[in-house]
Amino acid sequence: MIRTRRRAWLAVVVLLLVAGCSTTPSGGAATDTGPEGPRDVYLRPFAWNSIWNLPLATAADYAPFDAQIDELYPDVENISVDPDAPVRELDADPGGSVRVDPALRADGSYNNCSTLLLDTPDRTTVIQGQPMRLSRGGDPSWEHGWPPTSLTGRGIEGCHGGSGLSGIGGTLRQGELSGHQPIRHALKMSLPCQTSCSTADGGYRWPAVKSDSGFERKYGGDDANVGMGTLLALPPDVDVSRITDPHAHRIAVALQTYGAYVVDSTGGPPAGSFDVQSTAVREFPDIDSGAMRRVVAQLAVVTNSARDTPGGGELGTPRRAACAPAFTDGTGGAPPGC
Repeated sequence: MIRTRRRAWLAVVVLLLVAGCSTTPSGGAATDTGPEGPRDVYLRPFAWNSIWNLPLATAADYAPFDAQIDELYPDVENISVDPDAPVRELDADPGGSVRVDPALRADGSYNNCSTLLLDTPDRTTVIQGQPMRLSRGGDPSWEHGWPPTSLTGRGIEGCHGGSGLSGIGGTLRQGELSGHQPIRHALKMSLPCQTSCSTADGGYRWPAVKSDSGFERKYGGDDANVGMGTLLALPPDVDVSRITDPHAHRIAVALQTYGAYVVDSTGGPPAGSFDVQSTAVREFPDIDSGAMRRVVAQLAVVTNSARDTPGGGELGTPRRAACAPAFTDGTGGAPPGC
């Protein structure tokens, strides 16, 4: 569970979309144009069929959903996966030698879900945990850790306390909003579960592996489709072409092409959040929070996203964008037709 941020923080860093997004029967569907070269495993990790990389299926079913969110903030993720960063010792169980960005720091408050690259010969194994404590240039520590996982694997599990889902997967990374390429992965959201999440099926659904401790008392939503692991997305008839701000447009296209998985709960209504790398928070412009709320209000539940139909359809069926290409070493690419 994420504890609610200070209201001053909410006022300083506002997240997401700008005015002019509306639903139109004529479409305005998101498009992911332009060829994509080989993937950098550190910038866009995990297998092509990972939940984070797989575009929504054109057969996805959408159901209306009121997230009951009036405030949005960036939930900060600590990510250090540079193989050339200094080596430090992780004080945790499991621990190990890790590569740590010398500018990274964390005070152990809130979740501080963190992903660090292990200093291993394969250079693609990470370890995740929370809440992290780290002074600049020092050795990191955390209270709750998860087993190491590969950046070339499926990337489902990780350090989110509410859902057990990945800390690095789905996070808005540095450069994704300030650059010129589309965001080519799913996002992550946290909801005010007192009003939005249901206790049905233990409070979670695939791909989540758990729900919040004490969810029976904490979740008060009446939509059985909504809990940890729920996939939310902008339906195809939301006209994202009317969003003129380039940063906002990239976010909207990602929500319509890949969607966002629910990974945690906030401290309570009316706050919700999107997950953002700590070094990317500065990229968010000062935008209209009212417009942002209207966009989030248009998110729907993808009701047929499940283990055998990820993103709303079986593998090999049409998707809203091309599937992920190979990594720079030639491995990990999607098969034809994916």
